[in-house]
Amino acid sequence: MTRALAAVMLLLTLAACGTPQPGSATGHAEKPRKAAPAGPPPPPLPEEPLVCPAEPRQCPDGSFVSRNPARDCEFDACPGAGKP
Repeated sequence: MTRALAAVMLLLTLAACGTPQPGSATGHAEKPRKAAPAGPPPPPLPEEPLVCPAEPRQCPDGSFVSRNPARDCEFDACPGAGKP
């Protein structure tokens, strides 16, 4: 009888401690989590360089010039073209 009484007392003590809350391993109610603040915006993507067609132009002296991306793909000047 003493064992039965001890078992009943143990069960009553455990029941008085409370039942575990759903989603909690310890039985303690968890505090609601606050949403994380928004982070900074991502850095801007670098602009892609201008790619010009690879067609050459032959100059009167027989040399060739190509298109220049710094000049919006216009052809570079022929050597000696600016001299009178």
